[in-house]
Parts: sequence; C-alpha cells; structure tokens
Amino acid sequence: MKIRDEIKWIVPLALVCFVVFANTVGGEFVYDDTRQIVRNTLIQDTSLIWKALTSDVWAFKGDGTQAASNYWRPTFTLWNILCFRLFGMSPAGWHVANIVLHTGVTLMAFLLLRKWQFTAMGAFAIALVFAVHPVHVESVAWIAGSPDLLFSLALLGSLWFATSYRESRSSNHLILTVLLYAVALGAKEVGILCLPIYYFVLRDGESEKKADNNTPLLILGGAAVVYFFARLGVIGAVSRPPDDAVPFGDALMSVPTMFAFYLGQIFVPFRVAINYPITPVTSIDVMNFVVPLIISIAVLGGLFLLVRTSNENRIAAAIFLLPLIPAMNATAFISEQIVHDRYLYLPLLGVLMLLVPLVTQYVNERNVMIACCVIAAVLSVQTFRYNMAFANELSLWTWTSAVDDSSFTSMQLGSALAEAGRNDEAIAAYSAAIEKKPAMRGFLGRGRIYNSLQRYQEAESDLLKALAMPIERQEAYATYQVYESLGIAYVQQGKLNQAASIFRESRTSLPIYKAALTEKLAIVYYQGNQKAEALKELEGAQAAARQELLPESKSVFLRLGLLYQEAGRKDEARNALNEYLRLTASINDKNTIGYRAQASKLLETLR
Repeated sequence: MKIRDEIKWIVPLALVCFVVFANTVGGEFVYDDTRQIVRNTLIQDTSLIWKALTSDVWAFKGDGTQAASNYWRPTFTLWNILCFRLFGMSPAGWHVANIVLHTGVTLMAFLLLRKWQFTAMGAFAIALVFAVHPVHVESVAWIAGSPDLLFSLALLGSLWFATSYRESRSSNHLILTVLLYAVALGAKEVGILCLPIYYFVLRDGESEKKADNNTPLLILGGAAVVYFFARLGVIGAVSRPPDDAVPFGDALMSVPTMFAFYLGQIFVPFRVAINYPITPVTSIDVMNFVVPLIISIAVLGGLFLLVRTSNENRIAAAIFLLPLIPAMNATAFISEQIVHDRYLYLPLLGVLMLLVPLVTQYVNERNVMIACCVIAAVLSVQTFRYNMAFANELSLWTWTSAVDDSSFTSMQLGSALAEAGRNDEAIAAYSAAIEKKPAMRGFLGRGRIYNSLQRYQEAESDLLKALAMPIERQEAYATYQVYESLGIAYVQQGKLNQAASIFRESRTSLPIYKAALTEKLAIVYYQGNQKAEALKELEGAQAAARQELLPESKSVFLRLGLLYQEAGRKDEARNALNEYLRLTASINDKNTIGYRAQASKLLETLR
C-alpha cells in the first residue's frame, strides 16, 4: 500500500475532522485547563522542565515533593510544554492542536486498517464514523482531554511499525515500534494493558520466522516494565485512591452498569455531557444490576464468537476491551464520577472494526459505506452541538447540569456562575450541592461568594464547616484555599489576631504551602502594624518560596521588596524585587502579571 494511492480517502477524512470540530477553536480554557495550563508553573517555567517530566501531572498544586494524583504522563506534560511555548495563554492554538491530533488519529486508523488488508471502502467507513462520533468531544473540544489523543496516535503508529516489522523483519521498524509504544505509555498508563494487541498483530501471517515474534514482544514487555517502575518511583504507589473513593464491593457490583453505559454511549450517543448521573451500585436490583449484567454477558458472548473466526477480530476486540479495563475499576474514581466519554476514545475504533466487516458479510459494501456516511452525518450534528458546550465554563456546566444533577456538577455550576457575577444563582447552586452531599469544596465555594458579598459571618461559618470535614475527605489544595478564604473573612471583620492564628495553624497542617501561607500571614501582621514580625516571617520563608510551585508563593519576594523599600533598605529591596521578577518570568496567571507590573514600577523608583 502506498499512501499516495489513498489520498482520495485521506483528504475527505481530514476535512471532516476539521469541519466538525471547527467550532471548538473559539472556546476558552475550561475545567481542568484553568489549572493544568493557566496556573501550572511546571509547564510555564523553562527551568522546571525536568521537574515537570519527572512529576505527576498535578504536582504543581503543591511544592513538587509529593505526588498529587495517580497520573505520571511525561508525553502529555511535554506536549503541554510545547503548546505553551507556541500558544501561551491563547486557547485557540491549543484547540487547533487538539483537532490536529484527532485528525492524525483518524488518518492513522484509516492507513493502519488498509495495512491490515481492510478494503478502502471499509476502512473509510470505519474511520469516518470514528472521526465524528460525539463521545470524542470530551477528548477533542476539551484541551485537557489530549492524553487520549496522544496515546491513540502513538499506539496506532506503533502498531503500524509492528505490522511492518512482521512483514520485513527490519530492525528500524522494530525500533520505531518500541519508541512509539514508549510515547504511548507516557501519554496514558493504560498502554501497559495494551501489550496483547502486539501479540495478535505480530502472529498474523506467521511464517517460518515465527520464533522471531518473541523478540519484539520481549522488548515491548521490557519497556512496559521500565515504565511501571519509573511510574512507581514518581507516584510512590501503584494506585492512590481519591477522596470519596468507591468501596471495592460497590465497585464490583457496578461493573455491569458501567459497561452497559459505555455500550449505550457507542450506539446511542444522544445524551452526552462531561459528567453523568451514573452512581455506584450499592444493592442489587433488576435495573441497576441484572439487566446490565445480561446485556454485558450477551455482548461479551458475541465477542467471544467473533474472535474465534479471525485474527483481525481478535485485534479489534483487544483494541475495544483492553483500554477500557481500567475504566471499569470504580475504586479509582469518586462516587459521582465513575464514567466518562473520553475512556471510549480508542475503544470505539475496535467496535467499528468488528461491526463494519460483520455487516459487510450480509450487505453490499457500497451500501454499507453509504449507511455509514448517513450515520456519520447524523452524529456530526450532535458532535457540533456538543462542541459548543465547551465554549466557556458556564456553558459547559449549564449543559452538564441538564444531564446530571449530582453534587459535583452543582458545585462546578456554582463556581461558573460566581465567575460570571451571578452570585445569587451561584449560592443556590452551592447550597443544592451541599444539601445533596456536604463536601469541602461546596462549603469553600459558597464561603468565597459570601466573602465577595461582604457577608463575612456567613463566610466564616461555611469555611469553618469545611475545615471540620473528616480528614479523609480533605484535599490539600482545597484546604489551602479554605484557610486563605477564612483569613480574608477574619481580616475583613477586623479579627486580625484570629487571622494570624489561622495562618500559623495552616502552615502546620500544610507544610507544602509554607511560603504561600507565610505571605498571607505577613500581610495580616503588616495590617496590624507589626512590620518587624512580617519582615521576619517573610525572610524565613525565602527558601520555601523558591521551591514551591504556586504562583502566590513567589509573592514572598514581592512583599519583602515592599517592606525593604519602606524601611529605606534599597539594595535589599532591589534584590528581592529582581528575584521576584526572575522567579515569575514564565508565570502568566492574571494576578502574577499584575504583581510583576507593580514590582517593575517600584524598581524604577529605586534606581
């Protein structure tokens, strides 16, 4: 197969990808984007690149000394660093990059199917439906969804070269197979479970060189082992259960419901959102366990019969099931977020690889392709509509709240409403979330709004309730935000001693935020005319300020510069302000940009 012979199929596929997702380009940073890009110093500061690549993807929320998640994804991190260098804080470039990745996956899928001897019509039909399916919106329209795109592109590319190696036994093809597999591992951990796909790919068309198939499998297995232990070193555990994790027994009973949900999203994708009202099964009944179990057994039984008929079907079934296995483990999720469309990104390709050839056995291939074109047209309308939900934070959670009424979604909607200045509606959303399920972030969000409305006693009440939550339901960064907001409430009420006390207490509870909290304590001291105490605290936090990753941690040097200047210590003021500017040179959040302007202006007066 020569690529130039496939141009008449490739060009329409590429155009379809760009047209269907074109309306995502005007979207803003939403949801995790605002933290993983806007406030992520690890991807913004060029001096921290190595630290970024050797830390988990949420390490920037702390001081980088401990893992904050289960995700070590150096490929994803490197991609974010590259995109930040290219596009900075302009979300349009990031969105275009995601569309390019999705287009690359679609074209790679088509070319790989052709390499696996699918007919041109069959491969086109599969790739076309794959390109426009609504379950892909979460991965393409949402910038933070790029790990699935990166993983799929690298894995399919690796399988391409594995197939070439099977045919040629070229060492170059083997090297590229392994390198791209390593890239896939670095994008998503599920790559470890995808090793059996290579077994089926390499055994197809076996010849007298059959024994040679063991070599690439051993090398690929070795790469997976190296990644596993490297990840173990970064994360410090095989898996860290999240706050409010689903108990094992409930997770086990939930597997049929979750699998049936994913089947429904594949075949009837007309109720799509970033969160769903699918909750763990806590007791067995007909609708939440028996019916999904029957559906799951029937589908898996059909798969078993199909995989016995050909190696192509075994490859397709592996592409469908293997990447989906971790998504069936509800213990890895919080109870209100046990299913997500993004987990279907690559598995959808496996399903289509099974279905289209199966139908073609009974229906003329041209008619099958026409039917797929009609299906793709219908799906494109839904995809185009759903893309618009990702235009901004408020549209995303307004759309989602029409599908899911969980406490989590209500909190996210409350945050978006507050950002839009719709405070009464935001309080109502947070109140609904707290009523459904009291959580630290619910009390924090409502407390912040009360602060902004100068209803400080109500804010204080909510924030103290947040701190009173059981320790296993407290997340470090959220706790930091609670202390910060509670300090503001105290200061605004003139309770400076209580504000200072809460910040001193917080440093004991959250040593990873020592500098950021010290800066706030120093401000309280300054407002109480305790300038010597403020200066002492700031001077003692300089080492922590250099290490911590939060942008506000660096403000220790800004405050030092201001105090030194006020005391007439101009040389020390210049040194502190210059260090602040140096440490924040690559940080682009709104507050830091304003503080940098203040520091630069003050330096002008000190010359």
